[in-house]
Amino acid sequence: MLDPLSDCSPLISAASSGKLRLVRLLVDGGAEVNGRNPKGETALLAACKALRGEPAGPETIKLLTYLLQNKADPNAQDRAGRTALMYACMERAGAQVAATLLAAGADPSMEDYSGASALVYAINAQHQPTLKVLMDACQVRGRDIIIIATEVGVHGGPVTRRYLNVLPSPNTSPVSCMSPSDIVLKTGSPNSPEGENIFNFRATSE
Repeated sequence: MLDPLSDCSPLISAASSGKLRLVRLLVDGGAEVNGRNPKGETALLAACKALRGEPAGPETIKLLTYLLQNKADPNAQDRAGRTALMYACMERAGAQVAATLLAAGADPSMEDYSGASALVYAINAQHQPTLKVLMDACQVRGRDIIIIATEVGVHGGPVTRRYLNVLPSPNTSPVSCMSPSDIVLKTGSPNSPEGENIFNFRATSE
């Protein structure tokens, strides 16, 4: 029997390589969909992480959908605390991947062990279509989002702006932020400020 923590898990390897037919064969043959490798990655996590900055194509969407239909956990976290949704945002996989994961129950407000959420990674990647999908999902859950961003003003100086449930302007440059306080995401009911979750921007590196 294959050790689910083996570095050579055929299912995780197939998912990471985008081999949908092989993934189907392995799952049909009894492979554990939520089995993990030593990095804590599941097949779903590995598939999103493997995109490496490339937008997901139709076959990748089919692969992710197949795994989710076979009870892949959309909120599984690896050893860094990151989820498939976080990696999809980080790797600029596209709004369709984010929407697919959210429809399957991915939680956009979950944080990794550094305190960053998928919302933070979407801003860090400067991918507005994905960020809009995440913001819409938060609003459906009854949460308002405030983005406090430092932008470059008309005279070249920093200008702080607040965005309530809307995207930052294209002039926002979160990657160049030097302090976690430069961008703050708040989610929660506007009627219960004490219950707000606060997500600080953190530049990420592998």
